[in-house]
Amino acid sequence: MKNYIFFILVFCFLISFQPLAAQSKAQKFTVDGIEVILKPTVKDIINVSVYYRGGVTNYDAEKAGIENLALAGAPECGTKLFSKDAFKDRADQYGVNVYGASTYDYGVIGLNCISKYFNEGWSLLADAVKSPVYNEKDFDLLKQKAISGIKNSDGDPDSKITKMAVANTFKNTPYAIDPTGEVNTVNTLSSTEIKDYYYNTLLNKNRMFIVVVGKISKEDITSKIKKAFGDIPSKAYAPFAYHTPEITSNSLNIEPRKLATNYIIGVVNAPLYTSADFAANSLAVSAFSENLFTEIRTKKNLSYAPYAISIRQQMPYSYMYVSTTDPKASVEIMVNEINRILTKGFSEKEFIDTRNLYITSNYMKEESTDRMAAALGKGEILGNWKMDEEFIGKIQKTTPADMTNVFKKYIKGINWNYLGDEKAADVAKDVFELKVE
Repeated sequence: MKNYIFFILVFCFLISFQPLAAQSKAQKFTVDGIEVILKPTVKDIINVSVYYRGGVTNYDAEKAGIENLALAGAPECGTKLFSKDAFKDRADQYGVNVYGASTYDYGVIGLNCISKYFNEGWSLLADAVKSPVYNEKDFDLLKQKAISGIKNSDGDPDSKITKMAVANTFKNTPYAIDPTGEVNTVNTLSSTEIKDYYYNTLLNKNRMFIVVVGKISKEDITSKIKKAFGDIPSKAYAPFAYHTPEITSNSLNIEPRKLATNYIIGVVNAPLYTSADFAANSLAVSAFSENLFTEIRTKKNLSYAPYAISIRQQMPYSYMYVSTTDPKASVEIMVNEINRILTKGFSEKEFIDTRNLYITSNYMKEESTDRMAAALGKGEILGNWKMDEEFIGKIQKTTPADMTNVFKKYIKGINWNYLGDEKAADVAKDVFELKVE
């Protein structure tokens, strides 16, 4: 009965999203030296995202947070045409959202608005990209807000364990830098330094590209980009050469903290976004995640929400997560489940259920203009902007054997990260050392 209801829901999604399936495919072209990816849709919401390549590879560790503040500050600290308050008032008047942020691999200044007020939204976006002024008073407020956010994040166990896992896995690589920064690094940054970084490092046609999704023509967006960004400088830019650390054995990183429960993340290898293994690995990790929930939450009630996920980045990885009062039992189940799959493989049912879930969630994603833009932008950063539109086709060609083979290929060891009661970690040390084989 449960499967019948699931397939009815899938069918309903497929029927309800037929108009979306008929939308134009994305296309890539160049406007005055800036690469543009355009996906016309029937939706009245338009998203324009201006991307900046490089992320944490653009600056040294002692400047952590500089790019995030530069991009967040572009729409929040005033522009040549609009003061901070005037910018906000105009955005509120027309229901426009202009935002900026930076991640490990890239930064972005984006616009979300309804097509009726696109001209008004575009004027704000264009000035934020082309002429941010980083008013000192407004910047100081933004900086204090950022520092508060960092402190809150470090105090939140889920955020802290994730940050730990990345820093430990990618030690001695650019990913050891947190793109939001540390309290001490952000505190030293000045509005003058931020402005210099934006104009002399980021504002460069060779580093930038633009993603546009919504009800807009190629001719219209081309004209707007030429007028707004035609005179942005073109400077030399060499992409960073990434070398992903390979996890071939188990390791354990413990940070003691008095908590009601213990937080654990185990990191494993994963394929590149452009790899032929990517689709099969995505299915495998998703099926593994469902198994963890069944074994740890449903059967043993050891955790509220255990899961596994694959992270799409220039240096990719997958990880399994659990928060629990019984680390020993929970980790043992995780490793046993890995070894069960390595020995017996994924079943036909695991394959079908996971594949159908992926297809359904993909159609759900098509409801959101900004999610479509984000998928295209991230795909371009990771080497294949067409991957998002090709992904379901690749999923449909995947077999249970493909899932099993890719699971075996990439799980060679586990980088365990533990936040919580040190005594409970000591009791569980033998299970953290259990080999995957």
